[in-house]
Amino acid sequence: MRNQMLIIGSNGGVGKECVKHFSTMYDVIPISREQGDLRDKEFLKTLVDKYNPNVVLNCAGVYEKEFYETFESNFLSVSFLTMEFYKKMESGHIINICSSSANSSGWPGIEYDRLTYNVSKSSLKKFSNMLQSSKNNSVKVTTLEPAQINTKMLKHKSEKVKPLEPSYIVGVIHWILNQPDSVVISSMEIQNDSRL
Repeated sequence: MRNQMLIIGSNGGVGKECVKHFSTMYDVIPISREQGDLRDKEFLKTLVDKYNPNVVLNCAGVYEKEFYETFESNFLSVSFLTMEFYKKMESGHIINICSSSANSSGWPGIEYDRLTYNVSKSSLKKFSNMLQSSKNNSVKVTTLEPAQINTKMLKHKSEKVKPLEPSYIVGVIHWILNQPDSVVISSMEIQNDSRL
């Protein structure tokens, strides 16, 4: 019997690529908006009760939404799933796709939507890293923090920056999952080269 991988946000750019890539290695369970609202706590509880994954990939996220939706989608729902699966799983890996914005301290004139997004991702990173540091069990928790990715969420393209392809992010996830048991990658930031 193959290991089970739960992919949250399976219809988005990175999530969709993850489904394609990992389906040959895992029994992939794709979870998308069509199946339920990640802001609905009862739906989240159903996911935790129903599935017993070895790997959880949280690829869901929103940008340019109002304050509560941003925090519910990018922080509360993902953190809830992370915590509940962490407590349930005996071993394995949880990877939360975060953003390099998690490491930003802001700038003069930052738009409110951007500020809210950055703080929601920063909160997710802090929560995930603290859970990993707790070492309450042998489940590894990683935040992957890419900068611009070539998906529908990328609304402000710059001619000076070449966005990362979703397939590249999937390759990094694959690499993280194949590290020795003794290696823990708690967080990894991936920047775009703006000199291109």
